[in-house]
Amino acid sequence: MVRFHDALDIATEFAGERLGGHDAVYLIRDLVGRVSIAVNVSGEALADKATLSRELHARLGAFGPGPEEAVQSRDELLLPEEIFQSREAIALQEEPVLVYLVDRLMNNQDWLRRPLKEEAPLPTAVAFSLKGGVGRSTTFAAWAHHLAAQGHRVLAVDLDLEAPGLQSLLLRQIPEDPRRDRRPDYGVVDWLVEGRVGQADEDLFEDMLGSVELPSGTPGEIRVIPAFGKETRGYVAKLGRAYLPVMGSDGVERGFAEAILELLNAGRTRAEPFDVALLDARAGMHDIGAAAVTRLGAHAFLFARDDPQTWTAYEHLFEHLRWSPAVEYGMPDRDLRWRMSMVGAMAGGTERDFENLRDRSYAAWQLLYDEEQEPSPGTPEESDESMPHWPLPVYAAEELRGASFHDPDNGPAPVVLEGAYRDFFDRAGSRLLGNSGSDE
Repeated sequence: MVRFHDALDIATEFAGERLGGHDAVYLIRDLVGRVSIAVNVSGEALADKATLSRELHARLGAFGPGPEEAVQSRDELLLPEEIFQSREAIALQEEPVLVYLVDRLMNNQDWLRRPLKEEAPLPTAVAFSLKGGVGRSTTFAAWAHHLAAQGHRVLAVDLDLEAPGLQSLLLRQIPEDPRRDRRPDYGVVDWLVEGRVGQADEDLFEDMLGSVELPSGTPGEIRVIPAFGKETRGYVAKLGRAYLPVMGSDGVERGFAEAILELLNAGRTRAEPFDVALLDARAGMHDIGAAAVTRLGAHAFLFARDDPQTWTAYEHLFEHLRWSPAVEYGMPDRDLRWRMSMVGAMAGGTERDFENLRDRSYAAWQLLYDEEQEPSPGTPEESDESMPHWPLPVYAAEELRGASFHDPDNGPAPVVLEGAYRDFFDRAGSRLLGNSGSDE
């Protein structure tokens, strides 16, 4: 019996055996998982097409598209340019024939798309985790305050649209006292739906900015764009359209990643521009996380508790990400992996705790680091603190459970923050901002 995960291997092997005389072949996997092969030649040049198609279909079992559709020439495709000129095509192998994959997915396509920018419009950090409850939002709320205390103008954005958390940590919400209620009128979900019709502009951006109360004398500031604001209406209806891509008048598709990039641009070009942005993405392998981690030119901080379920989930993600066109052999400076850092969430404070965390992170990253027969001078070493697998610890602190950061008189005590984030703030700041983000 052929399973879903077998079908690509079968089609790739078939291409090498039977279609090696062509420059390249394209595997097309549909929404169900059925696989067909397209060859960029005329029907006349693929004279034995009928025989090839029946044979491949038989090999693929339930994942064959049909005896007449398994192998197709250019002439048989309705829109051949969508296959042979696809920017979504992934190179699976080079020998004995070049094989590309065009994968039809309902969601999660951004994981394997090229970044829109190699660098975000302003230094941008993304908080990402595969599981909730790991302190991701709390860490970024605390980091926002730390950066403001250093004099930065911080833009914090709650991208967890289905379970917002960052906004409640940073913005005072008092509906019965509008003067003390720090929430703005609108939020991210409004930016997304208004942008679909060309109305995501600087006026809307300013109406999305909530303000955070800071201790007297703080040299910087924090402004927050929540998932929704005081005047947001029809939230569920908007949420159902938030990830919908639309075609612009210029013929370019505009999806979630493009909309968030425009939001960051608005933060950079306003009269009083922000100099750092913190984005709190949704937990799990969701479209939000995919776009934020891979497409914005941001630095992604990947939160992981040291447990088997978390590392298994990251192994699945890394196995998928290795096909990204932004992951290149040799890890050049533009490589996506340099814009990723593991975070040891709720870490223990002993040396042994850290060694276990580092060992498991390094093991998971072997699925995303380059495959090499023999170690080379550039091979990532487990002890190399500059590599993405080296975890930045956030230490467990019971006092942070249920903590809020919207009241300067009732926030976590400095000794608690120092205990939990003494290593994270410095190292994360250096990776995001260079020396200006470090306390050293």
